[in-house]
Amino acid sequence: MAARPFSMTGTSAADRARALFCLTTAIYYEAASEPDAGQRAVAQVILNRVRHPAFPASVCGVVYQGPHSGGAPAACQFSFACDGATARAPARLAWVRAERNAAMVLAGYVYAPVGLATHYHTYAVTPPWSRSLVMTAVVGAHFFHRWKGYWGTAAAFDQHYLGHEPVPGEAIGAALAALSTTALPDSAGGARGDSGLAGTVPATVPKSAATSASTPVEADRLPPAPEILDRWKDTGGLR
Repeated sequence: MAARPFSMTGTSAADRARALFCLTTAIYYEAASEPDAGQRAVAQVILNRVRHPAFPASVCGVVYQGPHSGGAPAACQFSFACDGATARAPARLAWVRAERNAAMVLAGYVYAPVGLATHYHTYAVTPPWSRSLVMTAVVGAHFFHRWKGYWGTAAAFDQHYLGHEPVPGEAIGAALAALSTTALPDSAGGARGDSGLAGTVPATVPKSAATSASTPVEADRLPPAPEILDRWKDTGGLR
């Protein structure tokens, strides 16, 4: 069963900007080298989590669950948020593509093949929790899973998205600071810095990391493939 289209209707410009930035960051550092289908599949899992009561009710809350709440590295749900990956500046063209796919799913596009998956991992590992879940799809280098029983049914995804996106803060890493400083609205709703970009996230990266529009993205500029999304490992995130 496919998830319902995600909706940000009624949320503030600040919330929409933060959600787009956080989702783009997750797509980039989790699936920069994946085809569009693979990136949308990862994005769908994140939005599925936003709607599930086992996870935070915001996009940034899901992406930075663990580090954003002061958790230890082992508590990170996405390894890139704790392993220093964001210290490496993103490649411009790859970031733009990740942002485009993020915007699509936030606008209501549903990547149906992964269904109600809330977990995934790469083909390079077999985490213990995967044996307790139901595989829903294989997209690119990732295997996608949903919970068994009621927790994995559509009825369980009843958490409402109301916005209230937290500012990622230090979890984003130094390399993304140039993006967030000028693009992410502060708690008052205005953009930080002097760019005047409240409510938007520009498809740019720091000049030191930028590439020419006519220059292909070099493979060594992309982040390494992640080993595993969920860090619950032995428990599989089951309740």
